Amino acid sequence: MIGLDTNILVRYLTKDDEQQWQQATTVIQRNQPCFITNIVLCELVWVLRGASYGFRKDKIINVLEAMLHSAAFEFEDRLTIDQALQQYKQGKADFSDYLIGAVSKQAGCTETVTFDGKLEGERGFQYGCVLPGDQSNRETT
Repeated sequence: MIGLDTNILVRYLTKDDEQQWQQATTVIQRNQPCFITNIVLCELVWVLRGASYGFRKDKIINVLEAMLHSAAFEFEDRLTIDQALQQYKQGKADFSDYLIGAVSKQAGCTETVTFDGKLEGERGFQYGCVLPGDQSNRETT
């Protein structure tokens, strides 16, 4: 098994550099599992959604689903990533936020506390560090 960095996956998925795409394809199709860390997945989504590539959310979802169902790739925890992906499909927050929540749940956490307004009301997340009667910690943006 070999580990893959984000840039190998970006070349493989976008074919934006022919020479590097060929090298990445050779590595990935070499009949050995390619290990992808959670951090690499988060970076991949961030890069693909960025200005250089401009992938829409539905295309990101298709890419992640294809990778999860591919025998070429191994992950830190395929089930946890799939849970994050299912929440990402329905939610407003970033994939990385849902992955943080899914990893925390897998570790035994009852919820993940956040100031990210996109996660307010999301299952498994508590928005803010608000104590009963205290609204001073609420994010206003």
